[in-house]
Amino acid sequence: METAQKQKRNRYLALAFASVLLFIIYGPLAQFFNGIDRFVYDRFAANLPNTGLQDAAIVSIDPRRGDNQTQLRLYGEIISKLRAAEVRRIILPSLPELGENEPVPAWARTLNAGVPVYIAAEHRFSQMARRSGFVTIQPDPDGVLRRAQLWRLQGGDMRPALAVAVASDANDAEIDRRLAAAEDAIYFSNYADIRRVDADDLIFGDINSRSLTGLTVFVDAQPKLQGDTGLLPSGQFVTQSEITASMLADIEQDRTIISPPWITALEWLTPILLAIAAVLFMPDRGRRDIIVMTLAFLAGLLLIEALALFVLQLRIDLGRAMLVFSGVSLLSVWLVGDNRKESLHAFKRGSDFLAAGRLEPAFAELRRCPPSETLASVMYKLSLAFEQQAKPERAEAVLEWMKRTHSSAVPSESVVQQAKRTPQRLGRYVIERRIGRGAMGAVYLAKDPRINRAVALKAIPIEKDFEDEELKEARLRFYREAESAGRLTHPNIITVYDAGEDKGLAYIAMEYVPGIALKDFTDPNRLLAPKRALELCAATADALDYAHNQGVIHRDIKPANLLYNPKEGSLKISDFGVARITDNNRTKTGIVLGTPMYMSPEQLGAEPLTGLSDLFSLGVTLYELLCGEVPFKATNIAVLMTKITTEDAAPIANRRAGIPASVDAVLAKALAKKPEDRFSCGAELAIALRNCTRH
Repeated sequence: METAQKQKRNRYLALAFASVLLFIIYGPLAQFFNGIDRFVYDRFAANLPNTGLQDAAIVSIDPRRGDNQTQLRLYGEIISKLRAAEVRRIILPSLPELGENEPVPAWARTLNAGVPVYIAAEHRFSQMARRSGFVTIQPDPDGVLRRAQLWRLQGGDMRPALAVAVASDANDAEIDRRLAAAEDAIYFSNYADIRRVDADDLIFGDINSRSLTGLTVFVDAQPKLQGDTGLLPSGQFVTQSEITASMLADIEQDRTIISPPWITALEWLTPILLAIAAVLFMPDRGRRDIIVMTLAFLAGLLLIEALALFVLQLRIDLGRAMLVFSGVSLLSVWLVGDNRKESLHAFKRGSDFLAAGRLEPAFAELRRCPPSETLASVMYKLSLAFEQQAKPERAEAVLEWMKRTHSSAVPSESVVQQAKRTPQRLGRYVIERRIGRGAMGAVYLAKDPRINRAVALKAIPIEKDFEDEELKEARLRFYREAESAGRLTHPNIITVYDAGEDKGLAYIAMEYVPGIALKDFTDPNRLLAPKRALELCAATADALDYAHNQGVIHRDIKPANLLYNPKEGSLKISDFGVARITDNNRTKTGIVLGTPMYMSPEQLGAEPLTGLSDLFSLGVTLYELLCGEVPFKATNIAVLMTKITTEDAAPIANRRAGIPASVDAVLAKALAKKPEDRFSCGAELAIALRNCTRH
């Protein structure tokens, strides 16, 4: 009876919570949740094919060249050249405007003759062209262009966008019918560059105008160096001509992602239905079942959204539905609350027994705890402890119990499975314990039995991450980079001893250095003294200078890769060459492995790197060590890339006592956007940092 009452109460609480969530997401915080959805869409859109208009070119006019009359004369000369070259069509999305009393040029009166010319509807010449359409596009609140309005009500009539006007001029009934059913076209993901021709080269004959014959030609007075540009979800900046070209390519190639009116109704109804389902089925189930069902539903909704985008070319926002369902699920997990307090006590007692070497009592206590990744980690340590006590049968019993009892709660890449796969030896090295774990693999404390030397052994699952030809290339790159790192001998660089492969893992044996990663000192409550931070970064700069002179670039300088020994006051750089070893693994934005907030502008742009990129990353590291936050922050990769490539870091000398005023000048130079504007080498940066400590 008591259980039934509790379940009834939990359902009422879940219903009330779901109602509040629905009110919030459709009320005062609607814009916030729209932002979450935009973030999810950007991740999907990054995998869409590049949008490229075939047989097209852009003629660029410098917007700084003369007044509007001069610009218009250039337009007339260009159009004359293009007509003589017999281009397919001419599109003018950014034509300079005339004053109200200024005369219309003679060439503008003939726009409707010969090669078809299309003009922005907002321009005075629009009535003289073959067709016109509006070009104004409103970005989302985060400044990113995602969707374009295809039709606009103006003066009682529906006016098309310029790209729609151009496409429909071909009398393609299918295009017209498809576009008439859409409210919006989500047309941006990635943009494929179109050939650009300088206006002067065309006018003065430096290029053969006949090379443009049969092409769609845009005339653009807004090149990327200046003017009305927009930011795409991919992080690319585009001009008005490129925006129009992208829309036209989507329309003509039937790749337009639309949002029909019924989609809006579906987006409103789905969160309500899922809220009802969650209230009915979640509160009276166990924690494990709730977690499994929630993950399954979220995966299903993400799959639906992805399939709609990639297969049906439909944009559906299911972010609110995911939020409501997961919110009620989390509340249900909290309401279940079965013996949580006792479980915490059991976990503490089990951990204490394990630390004291009392393994059997530890196993007895830990078996009383609910499934979790933390428990899996402790159980793994317990199995290793049984192994060290020469009790392999008990170690196997721990792993089998975890596999049998906790398999549904432990992810496939958990430490339990890793414990089964990770050998007690790699090559000749005897593994003692794991001391770290990162995105590329685990780090173990091991012993070299030949010389009885402790080493740090970094294991990378190379066979899991690569296949066939990629695996061969990865192996070559692995040994090449390990060899390069092994040549480095410097007091501030961790020495690489050996590299090899065993049991599907590539490993690097390195100097074992007890220490603390500087990442621990980026917490605002644990910051190092400014002088100490400057000294450590100066030592790092010296080490980088040495490595760069040896032809070795680190590529992933950050606080987590700088090991500091407070007792000795020493610092060592770790992971030289590791970021390069798995270089073909890329994020969904196309960025090579690394940590984006520490990357240089040229690294974000996947450009060839020099040692100056490491100096930029060291500047970011110093900034964070001094004030507890990185200079460039954002909630999504597109905005972060924009900030790193375009914005200057805020001064920090006045943010904290003890920071010399000269530090801002050093940081400004280290964080310069262009490599040539930074310090010429690590040694120069080291000198500048040490000079700051003397002021």
